Amino acid sequence: MAVMWSVIFYTVLAVAAFYFILLQPVLKQQKERKKAVASLRIGDEVLTTGGIIAEVVDVVSLPDRPTELILEIAPGVRVRALTEAIERRLSTLETVEEEADALQPNDEAVGQRA
Repeated sequence: MAVMWSVIFYTVLAVAAFYFILLQPVLKQQKERKKAVASLRIGDEVLTTGGIIAEVVDVVSLPDRPTELILEIAPGVRVRALTEAIERRLSTLETVEEEADALQPNDEAVGQRA
């Protein structure tokens, strides 16, 4: 009888270890990827699962079809892709614009110096 309980205990322990060591990080990564893809906007630079770096030009969302992205991989070269084909977001165009605005001097600060 004790042998049976030890077998059950070690089986449950092995399943729990499998979940926490292998399965939980993968599920967490999938959740983060899904969240990042859901927040994609026009102007974002993305990496596809095929290794192509592209810029999001348009997001097409129809009720009876999966969400599609129109990606520009080179000037004038656009392709359609499903959101499942996006591996991760690399950068956002707005971030670059905000940094450029931060580098430009304010009109008020220039007026105070003169």
